[in-house]
Amino acid sequence: MNYIRRKINDVKVYDPAKAYNGYTLFATGFSKDAWLINMEGEIVHHWKMKSMSSGEALLLPNGNLMWLGRGPDALVEFPNNGSELIEVDWDGNEVWKYEDPYINHDFACLRNGNTIVCRYVEVPQKIAGKIKGGLPGTELNGKIYSCGFREINKKGEIVWEWNHYDHLNTETDILCPLCTREIWGYTNAVEELPNGNILFTLRRLNKVAILDKDSGEIVWQSKPELGLGHPHNSTVLENGNILLFDNGLHRKPDGKSIPPDISEIEYSSILEINPNNDKLKWEYTDHLGSFYSPYCGGAERLPNGNTLICETIKGRFFEVTYDKKIVWEYLNPFLARRPAFWRMEEALIAHVFRAHRYGPDYAGFKGKEFDPFKYEWIVHKRKNKTKEDIEEDKLLKRLKDLGY
Repeated sequence: MNYIRRKINDVKVYDPAKAYNGYTLFATGFSKDAWLINMEGEIVHHWKMKSMSSGEALLLPNGNLMWLGRGPDALVEFPNNGSELIEVDWDGNEVWKYEDPYINHDFACLRNGNTIVCRYVEVPQKIAGKIKGGLPGTELNGKIYSCGFREINKKGEIVWEWNHYDHLNTETDILCPLCTREIWGYTNAVEELPNGNILFTLRRLNKVAILDKDSGEIVWQSKPELGLGHPHNSTVLENGNILLFDNGLHRKPDGKSIPPDISEIEYSSILEINPNNDKLKWEYTDHLGSFYSPYCGGAERLPNGNTLICETIKGRFFEVTYDKKIVWEYLNPFLARRPAFWRMEEALIAHVFRAHRYGPDYAGFKGKEFDPFKYEWIVHKRKNKTKEDIEEDKLLKRLKDLGY
């Protein structure tokens, strides 16, 4: 067999003096691979998982990887969901596993060692019949689901549970008129706050909220006037502000109505919001549309004040300073074949749900050795190309012609 060796280096911008130097973790959507790269884009570690990526992947302080996978028991009705949360060690050996076919694509590792998973929950008919908004007739087999949280311990026991539909308001929590009605709210991010409360997003209600875990009540939610467009990945900063990825899909600039020509307002933004007054403290965006991911996406504030942004749909992640200068940019070189199921066509994609940066002194790296040469990309050169090979070659050429 003939092989060609090609070193992966898809870093487009790198300013060592201004970037937060470290290692970046990411996983291509619909693949079974998690990659750790250095600032030059060289692979320094790789995990090969048994299940397909279905959302978040995190590196834990003990050096283990927490992976949300879509296993064989995942529900076909929910193409974005997972079915198993798996912890593996540095060498890929399974340490812990939790299975639930209703898991959505995010989770939060808690300080007490437990984990909160976000999951789909069927809304009782007496509530479902009152839900307003959405495209008429787009319920899922006549049913509407919302999301809920389950806190589980290492034994897989449920120690706390909370369902959105018990606390949302059918009169004011109205679905986006351009979205389907099968999911009310649709939570795509969850995080534990320093005081133990829970921060989460409600994508199809265009807001971010905080749950008092002890009382079970929603104690804060963003105002409609922010004009969010189906946000993702809300996190709390050290100053108490909230950072989030606002996708910009179906955005309502005044918080009330969607303009006739929504193409003029469909761009993504990274927003820093003061929850005490709902004032916008910082924003990164590009109104020309070169920065736009209508779904998923991530943003995390780095220790040096920069922000690492993941533009999911392009598989692009980049670091910007507080004055909005790009000091590091990387394009995911790994393409995965997205299967054809539920309103999604089969395609080759570079999709990355989120990317995370870890400093060189991160606890999880203690005692670990990084050898970039071990992971030089080896590509098999086929003599007789299949139809899929030809299709992939065309896509790679197109990306190259576009400058990627």
